[in-house]
Formats: sequence, structure tokens, C-alpha cells
Amino acid sequence: MKRTLKLSLFLLGLSTLAVQAQDGQAQFQKHCTPCHAPGMNHPGTIQLTLTRGEDNGVLEERDNLIPVYVKTIVRNGLNAMPAFKPTQVTDAELDAIAEYLKK
Repeated sequence: MKRTLKLSLFLLGLSTLAVQAQDGQAQFQKHCTPCHAPGMNHPGTIQLTLTRGEDNGVLEERDNLIPVYVKTIVRNGLNAMPAFKPTQVTDAELDAIAEYLKK
């Protein structure tokens, strides 16, 4: 019985992660693309390109983002990026975005 319960909880956790990964792109599109989409008409992309280099300008193209970093920047802000409260981007939405950008 305990083993079955543990396995069920483990599988539920895996399915939650899968949903988060699928939802992460949608949440990124909803909350992040106005500033961070590709193209030099997006202020976040411009700022990152100028401060971090062309290879790091577009968040979705990066392979060096870890979830804790993404969450910290979103919650605390950095340079021109404002901090976002949980009432603006929920913790679940932020978790999904951070996992999506993790690659």
C-alpha cells in the first residue's frame, strides 16, 4: 500500500512537471514576450544584447539559464526590468516559465 502511494505521488509529480513544461511556453508568451521576444524592438532583448552580448539577447535561445536565476530576476528585477509580484506572475506560472527556459 505504501509503495503504491509513493509510486502514485512520484508519477503525479512527473506529470505535473510535464504540464509545467508545456505551460511554460504559453506563460512565457503571456508574460515575457512583450519585452523579451526576438527582435530589436523589444526592450528586454535590447538590454540583454547590449549588456550580455548577442548570444544572450533572446531568452528563448539561451542555454545557460537556471530556474533559480530566472525566478530571482523576475521577483527582484534587474537593471531596467521591474520586479514582478506573485499577484502579477503567480508562483506556478513562474515555475513553468523557469522550467521552460532551463533547456
